[in-house]
Amino acid sequence: MFSKQRGKTEIGTHRIYKYSFYDKLNIKKSNFFWKIVDLLASRLEKLGKLYEESISKEYKRENQLFNISNSRDILHIGCGAYPVTVITLSKYNGGGRIVGIDRNLKDVERARVIIKKMNLQNRISIEQGDGSSYPIEKFDTVIISSCSIPKKKILQHIFETARRHTKIIVREIYGPNRLVSDLIDMYEDIEFVKKIENHPFPTSRWESFYLIKK
Repeated sequence: MFSKQRGKTEIGTHRIYKYSFYDKLNIKKSNFFWKIVDLLASRLEKLGKLYEESISKEYKRENQLFNISNSRDILHIGCGAYPVTVITLSKYNGGGRIVGIDRNLKDVERARVIIKKMNLQNRISIEQGDGSSYPIEKFDTVIISSCSIPKKKILQHIFETARRHTKIIVREIYGPNRLVSDLIDMYEDIEFVKKIENHPFPTSRWESFYLIKK
């Protein structure tokens, strides 16, 4: 892991880890869990506040350990119907531009309502977009949600098109993270900095990789 023995040109021929049946099942379960939680939080105000209070602690810690607060242009891929990540970032990022994207138009519309209720529309933009093709050259920090799929295509797009010195935060549920590790090893200009574990609920656990495009 993170040996950097293989170059980017070998991506097409080298075997990258493929999710096992167990990995796929865990990913589906995790995505379903977060989809339901996001949906309920976006519809029920009290639940939304409780959800934000619980999960934002993990994102605040991530922000501090990965030094995201000095970023000027942040993109979050897979913001969901209740965009806790971008809401949390807006509290700790001085004056930067924050954009959250999601492929699901209904989730985008729900997230926009939440942002407007919080009067954060001047700080945060929510757009419909696909992480595997969304233009990222203007961003100095890119965060990829654990729920973002297909993870391989998204990471390849980010690794290949991000500008130099871009911070890349990759979240992946605990367990099926070998794909992320293999892809990091494939790109000589992607530097692994650190990794942290997050465990806010008994039913959810994920890891956050902090990378930099050299």
